[in-house]
Amino acid sequence: MTAKDRTRGAARCADCGRAMAVRLSGSAVLHPIGSTNGCPCGGTEFHELE
Repeated sequence: MTAKDRTRGAARCADCGRAMAVRLSGSAVLHPIGSTNGCPCGGTEFHELE
């Protein structure tokens, strides 16, 4: 993911429902900001909030 492709957004963890700030990429992969391992609950799947 290049700096040009990154935008910010909000997403909810699919496991626990926690809302987190994420970086959005063109590949539809959501990368939590400030957490390299995903959600504190251990979840790694997120659904973008609209």
